[in-house]
Amino acid sequence: MARGKQITKQITKTTSECLEIFLKHCQTKNLSKPTLKTYRLECNSFNEWYGEEQSIYDVSAETIEEYISFLQEKEISQTYIATKIRQLRAFLYFCMEREYLKRFSIKIPKADEVIKEPYTQAELEKLIRKPKTSNWVEWRNWAMVNYFLATGNRLATVVNIKIEDIDFYTNLIKLTTLKNRKQQYIPMSSGLKDVLRTYLDLWEHTDNDYLFPEYEGKQLSTSGAQCSIRKYNLDRGVTKTSIHLFRHTYAKHYILAGGQASYLQRLLGHSTITMTNHYVNLYSTDLQTNYDKFNPLDNLARAIGE
Repeated sequence: MARGKQITKQITKTTSECLEIFLKHCQTKNLSKPTLKTYRLECNSFNEWYGEEQSIYDVSAETIEEYISFLQEKEISQTYIATKIRQLRAFLYFCMEREYLKRFSIKIPKADEVIKEPYTQAELEKLIRKPKTSNWVEWRNWAMVNYFLATGNRLATVVNIKIEDIDFYTNLIKLTTLKNRKQQYIPMSSGLKDVLRTYLDLWEHTDNDYLFPEYEGKQLSTSGAQCSIRKYNLDRGVTKTSIHLFRHTYAKHYILAGGQASYLQRLLGHSTITMTNHYVNLYSTDLQTNYDKFNPLDNLARAIGE
């Protein structure tokens, strides 16, 4: 019996076509804009190297090894290479599920852990001292630095906080923009409460205004905040300028003062205890509970008499 004609040629898509399909899929999963931006950036990096109009069907384990070698020759840090491959793996595994290419295993290259040195006591004392100026931006940056140190919040969370999210009666702060897409309330230490009251008394505002806006009142961008804090730190003689480093500093001081790991996990918004345990392993002490006692801003403020 004669057989009908069958398709023998593999129908393939280009890497650029697959990336757009992948990003649309990520949007349907309601992934955050920063996550989508990272996927596009890192996957585009691979596509440009491999060929945006090349068939993705031919990508293999050997292709990924060649790409890693290419990145290593550019003297990119092993930590960043691991990050890039982790994003690329999510994209390629999605393509494998859609049968755009054959299945194979992608291993993340190991990277030596680089322990970032938190802000020192001397550096923090310089940063949290009240400004001696009438410049509003200087006062805003001062309040932001105090806020970062007192909460350990991520930058993307802080630029989205509005004044109405600060409850001076219950001493709670409502966080509406978190990495896990959930909302959360965190306690406000007495030291931070004093800082925010001082800062808010300096300018006219409504409850719907952002807590740390641009000078004109618009929402401060993350890049704008990074530039502002960089200048603020350098002007005060502190060469470290990373905003995220305040998060590490918060965790270090909290753990060294004996704060509970499970409580720290909730305060930092970690979805699992893994990252929290990372801090505990670095700075662990006998754990106790007393928020104001353990809060780094309050301890430093008492030390310098602010």
